[in-house]
Amino acid sequence: MSTTNDFYTILGIPRNASQDEVKKAYRKLAHQHHPDKQGGNEAKFKEINEAYQVLSDPKKRSQYDQFGSAFGSQGPFGGAQGPFGGFSRGFDGFDFSRDFGGGNRGFNIEDLFDLFGGAFGDPFGQRREKKQAGREPARGEDIRISLKVGLRDVARGAIKRVELSKNVICGECKGSGANPLTGGLVDCSVCQGEGEVTETVGSLFGSFTRIYPCSVCLGTGRVPRNNCSACKGEGRERGKEILEVNIPAGVKEGDTIIIKGGGQTGFRGAQAGDLYVQISVEPDKIFKRLGNDVIYELPVKLTDALLGARTSVPTLDGEKEIEIPAGVQDGDELRLKGLGIHGPHKGDQIIRMKVKIPRKLSGKARKLTEELAKEINY
Repeated sequence: MSTTNDFYTILGIPRNASQDEVKKAYRKLAHQHHPDKQGGNEAKFKEINEAYQVLSDPKKRSQYDQFGSAFGSQGPFGGAQGPFGGFSRGFDGFDFSRDFGGGNRGFNIEDLFDLFGGAFGDPFGQRREKKQAGREPARGEDIRISLKVGLRDVARGAIKRVELSKNVICGECKGSGANPLTGGLVDCSVCQGEGEVTETVGSLFGSFTRIYPCSVCLGTGRVPRNNCSACKGEGRERGKEILEVNIPAGVKEGDTIIIKGGGQTGFRGAQAGDLYVQISVEPDKIFKRLGNDVIYELPVKLTDALLGARTSVPTLDGEKEIEIPAGVQDGDELRLKGLGIHGPHKGDQIIRMKVKIPRKLSGKARKLTEELAKEINY
């Protein structure tokens, strides 16, 4: 037992502190001074453990309050080495049958995690996060939809409006679930406002405690004094909501856009779920996509292919005039830089020449073509 301070001073609590206050103070100090952590203090850690093992046990605490500093010499508590009888030397002398067995029916598994948390990767820290998460109200469910967009939308980006039939915040109680005329929220009578229910079961090693979210208040610790008549106490109702979906330039078929909080409204004002929008790109009548490039097939008359010409072609940014070089071949391509799909990388527009050959010739055209054939050298 410490000779410099009494157990209450070591834990920094008043003598009338509740058991919950004892546990909270111990956990904070144990994690702060654990010797396996940076800045830890082994001597201080031993003092904290010794103080907690006494003050956390009502019987030991009562005797400590009665005997004061003489308590450490009392036989039932392991002498000067503290309540674990040799814990300061590691596991030597650690009697599981005594400390975890029938002689200590109030043992809580969380206390073991507190003692060894630093050495075993802080397993209690993980348990604590789960408990806190259980205190959160029931989050709304996610919604998944498919949204059809055009090639021009994904080429330059666009904003699309979608209407969803979903759970929305109750207009009557504004999400609280409580009747606004007869009072707000009160502590849950099942968990006494804790949001958690504690269940203690016996085992070979003693009594183990399991803590889980309250099924009545769903972990919130609060319930309506009287339920809202519109939403029956849930704080949400069916309705419609219009959301704007930002389509970024360069998005591809099958890509998913996530809108945080766009899903179903949560229970009694809890966080809403998310909206997952899967993109479906409709085929374009003029352009074909190839990566971030777009392809446009330009019909070219035979005479223009032979002699060259100037013409206008459609682009994603409007009409643009180009020059068809003389002697162009069927399948030849021209590239317009930066006029393809935008985004992290700008693509080009590729103009692919499709030379058109007449299926029928007039008599005069045939004669002229025959004369031309004599003049052309390949």
